[in-house]
Amino acid sequence: MKGNEAPIKKRLPASERRRMILDAALQTFVEFGYHKALMETIAERAEVTKPILYRHFPSKLDLLLAIIDRTGEDLRRSLLQPESSEMDWITAIRSSVRSYFDFVEREESGFRLIYATDLNVDPRTQEKVTEIRTAMIDVVNQRMRYYTDTELVSDEQMYITAVMVVGMVESTVINWLNNRKLPRELYEEHLTRGVTDILSKLPARRR
Repeated sequence: MKGNEAPIKKRLPASERRRMILDAALQTFVEFGYHKALMETIAERAEVTKPILYRHFPSKLDLLLAIIDRTGEDLRRSLLQPESSEMDWITAIRSSVRSYFDFVEREESGFRLIYATDLNVDPRTQEKVTEIRTAMIDVVNQRMRYYTDTELVSDEQMYITAVMVVGMVESTVINWLNNRKLPRELYEEHLTRGVTDILSKLPARRR
């Protein structure tokens, strides 16, 4: 290439371009807040033109909804690994708690945007956050059922217990994010103990 020639910019696949836009939008929303975030800023940080940005996401709200979807699905997937059949129930609790903390530490911006930010900007954002919480309750409920004799426990009791566990985990993690004076390991230890105390009251499935 001659010295006066500009380097040819490699064309990215649409999926990679979309990811870069969402990453840029997430950081912009966290830094400025949803209402003050500008599409121009997002386009600049994603290194795309505004027409390309609008081609992928017609509005700022579409960007926010896509970020919520992505974060919620990533969180759900993180709790599905490893499979329950690979460990005893106490180990499974410890592993799930650690996976949750790992996700939050890795995706702190996305987690904060959903759980520690007022997203009352449109009914659809609240609906999606509710869907994420419902999905978390479903994951926990199914994990509980794997280790519980469900013939001795009603569906209602299982569901309410799952709601309690999810609420405990969310509030504990948010407190940790806002109070880094105490180490993550201490939060993990006490959260694991608290969840174990609750689930130990359920009758174990016979093997």
